[in-house]
Order: sequence, then structure tokens, then C-alpha cells
Amino acid sequence: MRLKRFFAVALCSAVSMVAQAAQPAQSVDFSHKDWDLVCDNTLTCRAAGYSPDETPGGTGSTVLLIREAGPSTPVTNRVMLADTEDAENQKQTVPVLLLNGKSQGNLQPAVDGSWQMSAPQYAAFLNALRHDQTIGFRNSQRTFIFSGEGATAALLKMDDVQGRVGTPGALIKKGNLAESSVKAAIPAPQVEQAAVLDNDDRPMNKAEIARYKPVLMPLILALKQDGESVCSEEVVGSMGWWITRLDEQHTLINTTCWQAAYNMGDVYYVVSQDAAPQLVTYSGTGYEKGVVSSSSAGRGIADCVSSADWTWDGQHFVQTKVTNTGRCAYIRLGGTWDLPTLIRKVIAPAP
Repeated sequence: MRLKRFFAVALCSAVSMVAQAAQPAQSVDFSHKDWDLVCDNTLTCRAAGYSPDETPGGTGSTVLLIREAGPSTPVTNRVMLADTEDAENQKQTVPVLLLNGKSQGNLQPAVDGSWQMSAPQYAAFLNALRHDQTIGFRNSQRTFIFSGEGATAALLKMDDVQGRVGTPGALIKKGNLAESSVKAAIPAPQVEQAAVLDNDDRPMNKAEIARYKPVLMPLILALKQDGESVCSEEVVGSMGWWITRLDEQHTLINTTCWQAAYNMGDVYYVVSQDAAPQLVTYSGTGYEKGVVSSSSAGRGIADCVSSADWTWDGQHFVQTKVTNTGRCAYIRLGGTWDLPTLIRKVIAPAP
């Protein structure tokens, strides 16, 4: 398996270690060669292209194309150049877009250290993708390599998911179908977050461990994914047991479930007097103010990260976010893009 796809395949599945399904039916995750497409449950699609696998360190680049659903919606573009080698020097120079080795002018600064193509540059870039032209970027230090391999498939899939194939606004297969036939955006589902008694967890005392461990330990050790045990008996409880009061009836308990080379996951359960324990996740990495979170790096240098949130609604922890930062492409430590597959609008509790 290619290293870049390890993140999308293996890591995203790790974040989805929950009792309930993490991904809604509308979400899409598609890859072909050097391009990936992710569409979330609102039908917003994000296509990301990268430099080829064999690109030397520090010369890679990635382009992100974002389009919301609905007739005649525009495409937003972002460009990120590798900054893992000499970040400070690179951020002081303005890169240019190269098509077939010829400069198309300076890019414009965008958010979070990224760059943006102007409308004429983007049109030329899209035309270059369609006609297999050489694409790259250059600043005063170096030339950054980019690949159009797989772009046609990814962008055609984007058009298909949003119902644009055959319309004037399609990226690949344009036609004369009315723009009104394009799928409308789906509103993000809302979750009303409930107030909690404890904003942080704390270590359990001996009495609490004696009360809850015998109840939860069999459930934890029985957890399986694809027929394999999830939590290691040697790991469970090795870093202590932790407790959080959610309200007068519900308590959140967590302990370490598994450990790997550069990631670990905690198992979280909601316990109450009148119901069986509810599993939240067995890949959690933190709790704060009514939100259980999970974050995992695709490899040791953490140039690709996957994360998820579960929000307390007074009865259950509802998964409110699933996202990743794109391929392990050695572009930026901590990850490059925000590519959500699940979005829910969280309504904060009244103060």
C-alpha cells in the first residue's frame, strides 16, 4: 500500500472505532492516482491533488479545490507548498504558478500559510489539468512539483456527487442541462450540547475503581473490530482510570485501551444507575467541557492527522465531527488541509 494512502485507508478507519456508525451515507471518500476527493454530509466536496510519491523532500506541493453544493456555486482554490525543510525562508517569498514551465504570475496569500490562484490563473490551471500539461510552483528557493494524474477522475466524481455532470458548471463533462438540476446543499444536522457538571476528568479513587472496574472490564475486553480484540488486557488500566460527572444521572469513565508506535486510544463509557453502560469510542484522546475527542497521526512525523469529536446532548455522546488533514505527503507537520466527512452544527448550552 502506498504510504500516502495509508493515512486515508488505515488512519481514518481507526478514528471510526465507535459503537455507532461514524460516517453518514452521503459522505464520499474517493482516490485515483495523485488526487483524492472527500465530500461531507452537506454535499460540500473537497478535491486535493499532490506531488507524486517519489518527489524529493521539501519540493512537494498540494492544491485543494473546494465547492459547496447548489447551482452555480464557485470553486475555491488553495495551494500549499512543502514547508518542512526551511519554512521561514519559504514564507518570505511569493511563489508563482508554472504551466509547461512558464510563469503565470504570482500567487496571492491566503489563510493558514497557504496561497491562492487568481481567477485567470485558476482557469489556466484547470485547463492544464484537462490537457495533461506540466504544473508546478516556484519561489526564490526552489521549484515545487505537482501532479495532475488522477485529477480528471476526482473532479468528475465531484461533479457526479453534486449532480453537475452535463451542466454548464461542470468541471469535466459540461453540457446544456439546467443549473437548477444540480443538487442543493444539505443542511448540517444540529446537536444541542448539554451542560455538564465537570469540565475535565480526574483520576478515580480506590472506591470508584472498585465500583466501576468490575462492571466495565469485561465489556472492554470483549470489544472487537473485524473479529479482532481492540483493547489489550495488558494496556487497559495501565495509565489509571478517569472519571467525569456529566450530570446527576450520568458519569463518563475512561481508561487506556490500546497503544501503538506513535498513537494510543482510550475507551470511554457513559454509566448510569438505570441503563447499561454506553460505549462512546475506543480511540479517544481527550475530554473537555462535554466533548470527547480523538486525534491520531498517520506516521511519526505527524504530517497527516485524523480527528473526531463526540458531543454530550444530555443522553448520549453524538459524533459531531470526523475529519482528516489529507495524505501523508511531507507538506506540513501537523497536517495540511481540513477534509471533513461528517459535520454537525453544535448548539452550545445556554450560559
